[in-house]
Amino acid sequence: MKRKNTRGRKGKTTAKLQISEDPQQKENPGHRTCWSDSDEPQSKFVNFDSERAANFNKDEPKYFESVLRVHKSVVSLVATADGRRMFCSGTVIDHVGEKTWILTSATLVRKPTTQFEVYRQDNIKIEVNLHNEQTATGSLEMCDLHYNIAIVTIEYPGSMVLLPAVGLNNLPKYYSLQPRPVIALGRDVDSKAFLVKCGKLVRKNIELDCKELVVCMCDITKDFVGGPVMDSQKRFLGITYSYEKTALYLPVEVAARCINYFKKERTIPWLRIRGQALHTLALDVLESLSSKFDTPPSGILIDKICDMSTENCGGIEVGDIISKLDGDALYSVAQFTAMFLDKKEAAMDTLNTVILEEG
Repeated sequence: MKRKNTRGRKGKTTAKLQISEDPQQKENPGHRTCWSDSDEPQSKFVNFDSERAANFNKDEPKYFESVLRVHKSVVSLVATADGRRMFCSGTVIDHVGEKTWILTSATLVRKPTTQFEVYRQDNIKIEVNLHNEQTATGSLEMCDLHYNIAIVTIEYPGSMVLLPAVGLNNLPKYYSLQPRPVIALGRDVDSKAFLVKCGKLVRKNIELDCKELVVCMCDITKDFVGGPVMDSQKRFLGITYSYEKTALYLPVEVAARCINYFKKERTIPWLRIRGQALHTLALDVLESLSSKFDTPPSGILIDKICDMSTENCGGIEVGDIISKLDGDALYSVAQFTAMFLDKKEAAMDTLNTVILEEG
């Protein structure tokens, strides 16, 4: 691992689509997770009808295969508790035994008065609306409040055929964050229609604690939250985190590693080292940092270490810049997190092997 210390002197450089230009959104008073003053045009709102032939306009043809590939895997979920009704979209990602695993947003089960508590399974009722307009009863399997993801499971006859999984295996270590067109997918909670919204991935800083999030210029509605974000190459990029004129999504490489860790350890992984990518910092902060080095630095600026001493995290301190990890240049927090989660999982595998051998 290659890092720089910013505290000293100069450091070394180390199916028909019906398109509406002005969609009617569900009311959502008081909710504004993020905002944007961008002058970029709003994306088109698309209702997908799988019974009709394709009829995309302009740039949409390149997304057609991506859309058809996953539309049976995208569901809507409705949770009721304490007289409240919460809803999200979700994606079928796996079949484990008799259960079908659906990745969605933790917003579905989070209590409205707190950011750190979810409803217990016996206090909440979850219904999952499928592409064939049938409904299945869901159970909460996993919930990660930091990354705002949850796994809901259902038991549905013939699900391996009728509900194909968008697999999270063999993902790349990280995806490029270069600006490019993307699509957000979801399912309308009321009409059960499959929803598609075209947008654009942009490199932009956010003010939320979860620095792994990526920004899309995509004017979506609440129905999309928890649903997948994909590109024209049929790649599953992430899970929609919040909505407004910008849509935040959690990169799938982070979500997949959290889920794999949970499958093995039945607990949620927690990384205690937090940072920001240098290219997302304000210009005055970058200028101050650059003055401490012979050449402009790159990588991840460590801005928080949670409940851990410097000695227990390899000597890393707040203010350090990590430019490389295992020889790979770092350029995003999602990449940094994914690599650390891989190390954490490998360390747990080694620990479990030692315990078994000693037993």
